[in-house]
Amino acid sequence: MKSVIAKKEADSQSLAEELKSSRSFLVFEYLGLNAKDITELRRALHKANAKMYVAKNNIFNRAMKLANVDKISDISGPNALIVSQGDEVAPFKEINEIAKKHNFIKFKGGILDKQFIGPDSLSQIASIPGREGLYSMLLSCLQAPIRNFLYGIKAVGEQKQ
Repeated sequence: MKSVIAKKEADSQSLAEELKSSRSFLVFEYLGLNAKDITELRRALHKANAKMYVAKNNIFNRAMKLANVDKISDISGPNALIVSQGDEVAPFKEINEIAKKHNFIKFKGGILDKQFIGPDSLSQIASIPGREGLYSMLLSCLQAPIRNFLYGIKAVGEQKQ
């Protein structure tokens, strides 16, 4: 019996360390997803440098207490936890895509940049472009004045010929 308790304590401790070092994480209820959908979700998350954990709610609650995350209240029901070490928004996008396909997915909450994200704002967070998309938008904005100036010079040169 003591070995079971020690294993649960070790699991919650390792999950708490993962939560402390993560850039973002979220909790959702996965009841109704089949194995194929869960496998696809795990693969997509792996590409985005994120992991999905399924464990007993007691372990999740203990891990969140150890990680000083008190914003997500007591977790109940069949839940999964997604922890992102890479792109902060990628897990929210993946869950939003699955929630569009399956109406029974319930987003319970998450933490993004040390701020609580409620279930109502999932689609707003998911609509934010990823890190690479934001970088390309920034570069496009920085290049636009120079590009327009060069087009103007080219037009004047063609007009004078």
